[in-house]
This record gives sequence, C-alpha cells and structure tokens, in this order.
Amino acid sequence: GVEVVVPELHRGSLREDTRVVQEAVDGFGVAPVVVGHSYGGSVITGVRGAGHLVYLAAFVLDAGVLYDDCPAPLARRAVGLLREQGPGCGRGVPERQGWRTTPSTYVVCARDRAIDPGVQRRMAARCGEVREWPTGHSPFVGRPELVVGLVREVLAGIGGRG
Repeated sequence: GVEVVVPELHRGSLREDTRVVQEAVDGFGVAPVVVGHSYGGSVITGVRGAGHLVYLAAFVLDAGVLYDDCPAPLARRAVGLLREQGPGCGRGVPERQGWRTTPSTYVVCARDRAIDPGVQRRMAARCGEVREWPTGHSPFVGRPELVVGLVREVLAGIGGRG
C-alpha cells in the first residue's frame, strides 16, 4: 500500500547519484520518506524535499560481510542485485547535509561486520532519532519486517504533523 521508487545508483560520482535520487524525490506529490543503505546514506544526505531520512549503516565491503545474518537463499539473491561501484563512488562530502534540517532516523545495525557499530553510533548522533537493531549490515534482506515497520511508523508520523 506504499509507493516505492528505487533509483539505481553508482553512476560514477556522488553528485550524479544524488541527482538521480533528487529527481525521484521531486517526482512525488508529497515529501517522501527516503531510505539510504550503505553508500546510499551519503547519497540521501544531499537530497532536498524529503519528509524524513532513514539511514541504514554505510559502505560496501567484501563478501560475507553484507549478508552474514541472512538465510543463504536470500543472501544469494541479494548478491545478485549488487552492481559494480565505479571509481569515485563513496568518496566526497555531500554538497548539503539534509539531516541538519530534515527529520531523520539512523538505524545502527549492532551485528554489522561492514561498518563498525561504534562508528555508526557516532554518525547516528547527528540524526534526530536513533534505533538499534540486532542485525547485520543488510536488515532489509534478512529482517525486512523491521524496515517495513520503521517506514510505516515514519509515514504515520509525517501524516500526524500536518
């Protein structure tokens, strides 16, 4: 019952990836919830017009790190969706820091083997709300109900602000 758009990233630069996500945000009639996972967290930080930003960890590392707590069939499927990361992706600082002006939630993945949970907690301190889940780097694969529940909760909160 929720419209979802998933822009494809890794277009060669953070600026280009942010542009693609910005176009998706601009295409909504209302300020959407924008979820960024891994490198996507850097991308959503530069977006204007979001109703809420949800950050799920950051950066992509070697195999066995991203999906370590996911059932094997789901992990294989998720690996099949990975795309090559071009030179320059993941480097740089977004031109704006959306978390300064847009309500935001950071999800610390406490069993993450890609980004140390301590590092996540330091980044999370910049956001308005922090959640901590007992998951690895990719909860949307192994525990999608957590992500769906959070997005529904954020959407309900946005609706209650008006």
